[in-house]
Amino acid sequence: GNSGNRGPPGGTGPKKLAAFETPSGAILEVEGMTDEDLASLSSGEEIILPAEATMSGQKVNVHGRPIGRPANAGNRQGRKLATLTGDKTVVGVRVVTSCNDSTTSSEADLRNYIFDDAVNLAKQYKACSHDKLNIIKPAGGNTIASGNTSLASDIVGGVLTVNINRCTTAEADDGTMRNEITAAINSAFGVSNPTDIADHFMYCLPPGTFGGIAYAYMNSWMSVYKDNWCNYVSAQLHEVGHNLNFGHASEGTAEYGDQSGMMGFSYSQNDSPVMCFNAAKSVQSGWFTDKTVTIDPNNDAGSCYSGPLYGLDSYTSSPADANVLIQLLSTGARNYHIGFNGKQGSNSGTVEHGNRVLITTQAATGASLKIANLGAGQSYTIANYDGSGRDVTISVNSVSGSQYADIDIMCGPALCTSDGQCDDNNACTTNVCDGACNFFPVANCCGNGICEPGNGESFDLCFDDCADGPYDVTAPLCSSCYIQDGNMFEVKAKDKNLAITTLATRTYAVSGASGTFGGEVWTKQGTMVGFESNMSAWTKIADVSFTSGSWQMLQFPEFDTPVQIAAGQTQSFYVTHKNGGKALWGGGGPVTNTLATEDDNLQMFHGYYNAYPFGGKGAGTWNGVLTYMSDNGVTATLSPTPPPTPAPVNPLTPPPSPAPVNPPTSLPTSEPTNPPSPQPTNPPSPNPTPLPTNPSPTNEPTNPPTPLPTNPPTPNPTAEPTNPPPTNAPTNPPTPLPTNPPTPNPTNPPVAAVDKYLCAKREPLPATICVDGSLAGGSCSNANAPDSCGKGGKVCWWSSCPGDGGGPPPTPTPPPPSPPTGGCPVCAATGDPCCGTCVSGGKPRNRGCFE
Repeated sequence: GNSGNRGPPGGTGPKKLAAFETPSGAILEVEGMTDEDLASLSSGEEIILPAEATMSGQKVNVHGRPIGRPANAGNRQGRKLATLTGDKTVVGVRVVTSCNDSTTSSEADLRNYIFDDAVNLAKQYKACSHDKLNIIKPAGGNTIASGNTSLASDIVGGVLTVNINRCTTAEADDGTMRNEITAAINSAFGVSNPTDIADHFMYCLPPGTFGGIAYAYMNSWMSVYKDNWCNYVSAQLHEVGHNLNFGHASEGTAEYGDQSGMMGFSYSQNDSPVMCFNAAKSVQSGWFTDKTVTIDPNNDAGSCYSGPLYGLDSYTSSPADANVLIQLLSTGARNYHIGFNGKQGSNSGTVEHGNRVLITTQAATGASLKIANLGAGQSYTIANYDGSGRDVTISVNSVSGSQYADIDIMCGPALCTSDGQCDDNNACTTNVCDGACNFFPVANCCGNGICEPGNGESFDLCFDDCADGPYDVTAPLCSSCYIQDGNMFEVKAKDKNLAITTLATRTYAVSGASGTFGGEVWTKQGTMVGFESNMSAWTKIADVSFTSGSWQMLQFPEFDTPVQIAAGQTQSFYVTHKNGGKALWGGGGPVTNTLATEDDNLQMFHGYYNAYPFGGKGAGTWNGVLTYMSDNGVTATLSPTPPPTPAPVNPLTPPPSPAPVNPPTSLPTSEPTNPPSPQPTNPPSPNPTPLPTNPSPTNEPTNPPTPLPTNPPTPNPTAEPTNPPPTNAPTNPPTPLPTNPPTPNPTNPPVAAVDKYLCAKREPLPATICVDGSLAGGSCSNANAPDSCGKGGKVCWWSSCPGDGGGPPPTPTPPPPSPPTGGCPVCAATGDPCCGTCVSGGKPRNRGCFE
């Protein structure tokens, strides 16, 4: 079978087809098979065509009639599953037609792109496999037979040129051309099949031969590329990956949607992205078996795993007893695979979810599906695992840069005989053993998983209990992009309080050989308009160093203090590169502060591009991803009081033995006990996919455009447009309200302001301090000093409040209203209540998103 390939979103995925390989290596596609027959095929299986089958050109049509199988098919030798270790010889094939159409790249270019330049097929497979799979050039002596010089050239350095008696599109589709190339190689070198020369061939067809970008045959030797796609490392690894029996990497409904590794989308870039394969493909490869742990949640209980999980690039440098992959066995068709997507070394350019724990599912072979990506403090639960009634929860405790994550896996309730065996290290739960450990929430305790406003808990005072998320909002990503140091933009919370916890930004270029540059994030309350060059109005919340190539999404660490946005309010962000990095941004005339994208809770607006640090600007759209938590606004009734007896009246039956004694192997044996029979060599194969509607960006603009498209592009974009864009507001903007608004005479003289405080881990809103806070005293006796108070890292948060202690602090006209009935805090900017209608519910314990 074959598998099509396409670039980033916009194209159409392949459909599954069947194909035969003849003994000479020609491949004939089969049409008209029923869905049932297609689904039943496997690579190397022998079948019997119905009598009604017909042949036309390079295709066979069975007209919907069922296929048959030989009675002794199980005893016949078919193609063995591809091996993924040792040396694999590869030949790149340049093609010249009788109409002088030819592959754009020369033989020297192909040799460089496949074997010799900085990042290529050979070097990346070697790096990703940690020297266990080596792509090499065939040994010398591959010269053409006497008299056949018109058919092909000698193989020199892993590359040859084939001449065929066809024109490109006028006389032949890619199927016809593909088989004529195979025939020419056989004739020129006097062999019966190209595999007599090398393990794999890459056919680099002239432009215009077919509508897709590349395709390959599963568990086979051939991959086919549209012209320059033969040069791009992601297409090379993806298609040869199909030859090695790797299926696509999916996410959601997108067949290529998992962009953490090479079996998702491919990119039109010679030397990037520098990345490897997801956890499912890595388990399938067998490269990491000595550092892969296999868990059977159906036979294990309690804590199944606790400790570090290293990234694949750390395979050789991690401790001898370290793990880089975890496989959860399932009684269903697909196992679960867990890996840490460390963004370093051979995986330094992973396009998404770098330095996060990724969970994928996959059968022994075939397509994988990414179901979760987790950062520090996050968890994912597989409910009712295999119908057992028990949940399996994967939790990420912490992330240590790009090296490893510390994780826990709980395989259902832990078995126990006493309460003391059930300590979950949470002071907000009561631990009870009734044969299995149960944890009951303690009332009025921040950390019990229940948001309790009656206990003074709120979104800004107890994130662990009163927040939902995380959620991601992705800005519109450009394909024809501009570059500049950074971008400013505004976001607005809709009807819930929100907290921005981190973001990722898209980068383009790095000056200098090191590939290392800086990144900063600044923020301010309210609009950015009028403050674009006023650094003192902004607060810097992140300042980090990145090592990356172009077109990558750079993930900032979680902010030390989440940026809180009250419902209905606006927050501005400035995300910028420095010391050589450049940000990608979208042009095309976006109007600043018009809506760019939104979800149920947050709106994101078109903004500016900016020169570092707070320099020239123009209209542009930031490219990146914002991550936030939302106020769940939930009050829930506590669970019933824990049962009075710590264990059942009748003694517990001893827990079952952890059968099987020898757990099942994580991968199938290399070939079946009764080998499959030959032909058809390859199962159904999708047609190559057409190019995306919006083609993926090229590696770099021929002449990178200037920040504003009005003037012709220059070799490097200027910090400001050659002709400065018009200002966003009049030089002297109109005052929204009278400078000195009339103030009614107060009935009573004004009351002097007083300082109040709240003792909390994180800074509450000023209005909350004024309503729920106290006057100076105890541990918080020093007004406006962040003294320590209480436990768990709490400090004194202060605000200046009206002398009567009610309502928010004084703000500019109009004066703030009194607090609403019930004591809800009031937003200082709008006067709206900050507390919403509370409903019954809860959320998982120990979310710990901001610890």
